[in-house]
Amino acid sequence: MTFQEIFNEDGLYTSDSFHKGVCYQVEKGNLYFVQYKHKDDISPLIENALVYKQVFNIDYQKVFTRQSLFNKK
Repeated sequence: MTFQEIFNEDGLYTSDSFHKGVCYQVEKGNLYFVQYKHKDDISPLIENALVYKQVFNIDYQKVFTRQSLFNKK
């Protein structure tokens, strides 16, 4: 899924190149940077995302559970 495609559906999105616990949140056309401290964190750090050119070349996957953000290799 490309960066442009993640704006088609609200939700959380991550990439293999992201750190564990980190994802983007798309909500009503707005992009946020979300960072969970651990897999059971229910109050993550949420900030407006600063976008850089490389985000258009990353392959994204939909996040279904916050715990899956900590199963990265």
